[in-house]
Amino acid sequence: MEHAADRFYATQAEQKIRYGAIFGTRTRFILLVLVLLCLTSIWSNILTFNFAVICMGPDANSTNNDDTYTFSGGQKSWVISVVAIAALVSNFPAVALVNKLGIRTVFTSLGLLSAVSTLLIPSAIRLGFPFFLVVRALQGVAFAANFPVIGAFCAKWTYYKQNGLFVSALVAYVQLSPAFTNPSSGALCDAFRWPSIFYAHGTVSLVLFITYGLFYRNNPNKHPFVGDVERNKISVGKAKIDKKSLKKIPYGDILKTPAVWATWIASIGNFTCVNMMFLFSPTYLATVLGYSVHNTGITAALPPLAQFAMKLFIGALSDRIHFISEQNKFRLFNTLAFCGSCGFLVALAFWDTKHTSTCTILLGGAAGILGATTGGFFKSGPVLSKQYSHFVTGNISLGITITMLVVPFYVNALTVHNTPEEWRWVFIITGAVMVVTNAIFVIFIKGEPCKWTEDQFAKRNSIKSLSEIQLGHVVNKPRSSVAPADKY
Repeated sequence: MEHAADRFYATQAEQKIRYGAIFGTRTRFILLVLVLLCLTSIWSNILTFNFAVICMGPDANSTNNDDTYTFSGGQKSWVISVVAIAALVSNFPAVALVNKLGIRTVFTSLGLLSAVSTLLIPSAIRLGFPFFLVVRALQGVAFAANFPVIGAFCAKWTYYKQNGLFVSALVAYVQLSPAFTNPSSGALCDAFRWPSIFYAHGTVSLVLFITYGLFYRNNPNKHPFVGDVERNKISVGKAKIDKKSLKKIPYGDILKTPAVWATWIASIGNFTCVNMMFLFSPTYLATVLGYSVHNTGITAALPPLAQFAMKLFIGALSDRIHFISEQNKFRLFNTLAFCGSCGFLVALAFWDTKHTSTCTILLGGAAGILGATTGGFFKSGPVLSKQYSHFVTGNISLGITITMLVVPFYVNALTVHNTPEEWRWVFIITGAVMVVTNAIFVIFIKGEPCKWTEDQFAKRNSIKSLSEIQLGHVVNKPRSSVAPADKY
């Protein structure tokens, strides 16, 4: 059967040249932006409730309070935590599916699941709280693939000199989501009431993931818009092992590596702060600092925007610093991020909340400086694990899901009346967690790829596995199959 492209181009060579000319040698950057937007969309879908809940309750100034809902502190905690539980349960299946099928199929499917579940939230809320928890759990299942997708994309599509830039850009979806969701949700709530928040986010997700499914390819060699120049550039530094060997992940060796555990533990410190700020900053701004709904949406977008900008800056900077070893760069940037953010939070804890502008700046500073983690533990994952980054970087998602499970309960338990004194303890505890996890990271992190990423290690494991299979076949060989001569 004649392909559609063959009707436009006389030869395959001409077709290849024309396709390559569409984006030149920059197709990977187009895909980077597309993947970033898709990651942002899934996290935004989860964050919608944290803003919608502010404008779902009855309005004292309105005579029409139909279709309004209020949630207790315990219910709010479960609405957030059920997402984390679903993501936690789905994490290892998501990693396994990414390893087997690639992220084109897996990420497209889960992205569409996130879109549909978000569109169903208004109906689920009206049906009752159990139905709402079910669709929130579906959002959590979809979220489980986010960090495995980052690891797999960077392993396949990143030029080694741009590794920091790509990692920093993709992990910045955590900040880009609230920067987009908070102000847009505030505007939608004012104009069309709370259901429009979920409908708008779900629709955007549908468009993004349909586009992703059509345009993305798991391998640069299979993408029609990638020419030889870009393909060769991307391949520099990549492991030269066969596809079958690549799928055999050395789980035992990875789990025995202290530097990998240091990366995962640092993610817990990071996401304790991220979840505290981005899940609860709208509540803090509205109840403690007294911002209106509209101003809360705009102000809540500033801290994540500051962190987003810092992540991109540090990500590009870390690739260009050559007078410090990679290990010490990890230590430097991670310490700057964690201890710097802790300092801002402690200052915020004791600052008089009457000075709302100063408190807002301190909150933005705590969020912004945390963006330096892109030169720290975020970058260490792909550097340590190379071709197995989808597993090591993928399991950073455990940090965000575990803290998403824990943070709502301790924040809601401490802030029953939303007083400045109650929030003081939230900020102090969060800062302490970051200091402790950073100390562990600094002690155990390494700056070079682990031995189990080397080509010879992978090949040796494959040969060993093959030998074991053959040996097992000989040992278990039925007696009836032995030649008559061997019986005598």
